[in-house]
Amino acid sequence: MRGQTLAVEIPRRRRRKANRRVMLERRPLFVALAEGLATGARGGAGVLRRLARPVAVVGFLVGVVFGGRWALEHVLESPRFAVAQILVGPVERVSSSEIIALAAVRPGERLLALDPDAIAARVARHPWVQSVHVERKLPSTLQIDVIERRVAAAAMLGGLYLVDPEGLPFKRATTSEAAGLVVLTGLDRQRYTEEPAAVRAAYKQALKLLETYRAVTSRPPLSEVRIDARYGFSLYFLDTGAEVRLGREAHGEKLARLDQILDALENAGLDGPGSLRVVHLDGSPKSRVSLRLTLGDS
Repeated sequence: MRGQTLAVEIPRRRRRKANRRVMLERRPLFVALAEGLATGARGGAGVLRRLARPVAVVGFLVGVVFGGRWALEHVLESPRFAVAQILVGPVERVSSSEIIALAAVRPGERLLALDPDAIAARVARHPWVQSVHVERKLPSTLQIDVIERRVAAAAMLGGLYLVDPEGLPFKRATTSEAAGLVVLTGLDRQRYTEEPAAVRAAYKQALKLLETYRAVTSRPPLSEVRIDARYGFSLYFLDTGAEVRLGREAHGEKLARLDQILDALENAGLDGPGSLRVVHLDGSPKSRVSLRLTLGDS
């Protein structure tokens, strides 16, 4: 095999890989901090934008509250808003000086610091006062308006007491106050102490009867309405002391029969009311009527 060239591949020796060094880049600390702050700032900017409006609103409200408080204190302390006069509405039974004394408000006090409800409660302690309205009128006036109680009758409760249209005994009566009033009798003070609501209800019913009686102006004036828990109501004539027993019910019908009796007595030549001692109308409206006359029984 002369003249031929042989190509022989000689394997190369593999070179061992050298250990590679990994180089860590070391940056100065202030550079790292700066980059961190920059990243945080970019995220925080959005948060601040979202918080800005609520914070502004809260700040505004706080300013309003403290500003309003300061303004209120300034107004309260201002001499311009001190009480200069106390006005009392028209009254008959109670004097204006009594009402002002009960109100316990002195000139010079701070008008806006006064409590109208507390003042009204103090004035309402007077027995003649039914209701009170207190109003502060700027800059310096206190107005007190009173509604006084009306008197419907007197009641004997271990002493004479004035009674209002609702049946409430509200005041011990003086002689002048009780003059001309019909007196409600038959219920004592102990009963009123133990059962005030029941006694008031009985008084109110007696006042209704009195109103029905007075609807006919020709009837004799009365001095007393007696309340009996068992027998009902009795009326007493003022001039003669005659007693009319009406019982518990149908008072309107029974009073109409009384009118007929008085007319019959006058037609018979008798002195109508003056000839009566007792009239028994305490049965049913259609039952027979028994009379006791001053001339004898009939």
